Amino acid sequence: MKNRFLVLCVLVLVMGNLVGCTIPLPTCPTDSLQEVTLISPAQVSVVDTLNPTLEWTYPSTECTPAGYAITMWEGPVMVDNLGGGTGNPSTAWGPGSPLEPGKQYRWNVAPINGTTLGPVSDTFIFFTGPVCTDASLVPPTMLEPADGASFNETTDLLWWDYTAGCTPTGYQVDVGTDSSFASGLYPSGIVDIPLTRVLLGDPPLVECETYYWRVAARNGATVGPFSPTRSFVADTTGACSGGGGGGTPPDSASISGIVWHDICAIPDGPLPDPLSAGCVEDGSGSARANGIREEGEPGIAGVQVDLYYGGCDIGGTIDASVLTDADGRYLFDGLTSFGEFCVAVNPTASPNDSILLPGQWTYPDSVTPEGVAYQSFGGIESGVHVDIIDFGWDYQLLPAFNDPTPTPVVGVNVTNIPDFVDDSGFNTPFPQFEFTKNAFCRKGPGLNFSDLTAIPSGDVVEVRGMSADTQWYFIFWSKFKAECWVASSTGKLIGDVANIPVLASPPTPVASVVPSAVPNNNNNNNNPTPVPTQTQVIKP
Repeated sequence: MKNRFLVLCVLVLVMGNLVGCTIPLPTCPTDSLQEVTLISPAQVSVVDTLNPTLEWTYPSTECTPAGYAITMWEGPVMVDNLGGGTGNPSTAWGPGSPLEPGKQYRWNVAPINGTTLGPVSDTFIFFTGPVCTDASLVPPTMLEPADGASFNETTDLLWWDYTAGCTPTGYQVDVGTDSSFASGLYPSGIVDIPLTRVLLGDPPLVECETYYWRVAARNGATVGPFSPTRSFVADTTGACSGGGGGGTPPDSASISGIVWHDICAIPDGPLPDPLSAGCVEDGSGSARANGIREEGEPGIAGVQVDLYYGGCDIGGTIDASVLTDADGRYLFDGLTSFGEFCVAVNPTASPNDSILLPGQWTYPDSVTPEGVAYQSFGGIESGVHVDIIDFGWDYQLLPAFNDPTPTPVVGVNVTNIPDFVDDSGFNTPFPQFEFTKNAFCRKGPGLNFSDLTAIPSGDVVEVRGMSADTQWYFIFWSKFKAECWVASSTGKLIGDVANIPVLASPPTPVASVVPSAVPNNNNNNNNPTPVPTQTQVIKP
């Protein structure tokens, strides 16, 4: 009796311990791995940390994969895979080092047993903070399409980058049949979704018509400076390129120059006689730089330069803005409005105030009472390229006397030697495809399928199939072991199309629509007629 009582006690203890334990689930068979559901960060959300945790769920409650493979790219052109793996059934993962601020990231997850991947999940997009302030808005950098290029609305998108180190609340995108955008063909803006691409086609573009577009970052209702204006030709059939007539845009013009450090260094006390090299008397008993760019005087990086169409309406509507590069140079390209222009630099506006002040302009002589330097000029016509619109700035406290003269950074020209590609068809098992533009690679042959990754211009991939209409190729990108669909208009085929099998399309997904109210354009000069609030369809 006593022994039976002891056995009963042991069983009670064992059962009690089991109640508080979680028994690991068995590993799922490799051939039955299922697609995960992404949870966090949510689609097109902004995260307030540079060390986010990615989370997802696995659909089965009876087994788990051995681990998960996470792919994560930094946008908008995804080249380097920042992802990794869990090595266990955990459904959470974080990057090994902090992410960059003000960037967009795309990520997806696939279950994995050993080295065998299961189905890849949908791709989610998130953005890192901080959220931009009004003062930190800068012109976006336009990527696709190239100025004057053909545009297939069934496969192409407007695409740009944002490099201010913060994330705006959205963008204002203007598209019209004239470069003043008075036509108001498309609603302007994307509200509270900082995606750097937009899909056109509703209403449909007119075949072989020339269109113009530009984009600006937004912070709520505040619209920042616009990018330069580019043009494209609507061409879904391939019959419009070089065809002349109304579909061929005029050769664009460009305006460029440099913002440079005009150097004058003098000792404390009375003016030396003779004056230091590069200095002239300023008429008030002191000296300033001479307004001439001399050897060794470097450019100033990160300065915002503003462009006005027509006269110098300083303080009015800025038509475009760009930042100077590492050598102090700026460029307004793709200009298709011709006539008189004005270029100006405001040293008291952000980001220039933190770069230039204190100091003064030495060139040009035209400066407003508020300190804005400007140059107005006409004669900008089709194919004209002006490269003499410079601005000289003399820092009040730089350089100190007897400091070494700063010299500009000299770049090293390296000849790019491309890898040899055998296009004979004898030594490669599959035809190849070389990208001539940055392209998204999708889960199926159409813009209604979500993208798995983006492939940069110049990369070469294997073509393993094509759609029945030959407009999409199913490719293998060996760099990241990715299999997905790309539009045939994004590059050129190397090899014989007869060797490419026709593949059936995956099931058409339910369209993902992100509704957003579209405000009127704040630029009354560009949109004299208010644009009604509409719904913008966005493909994440």
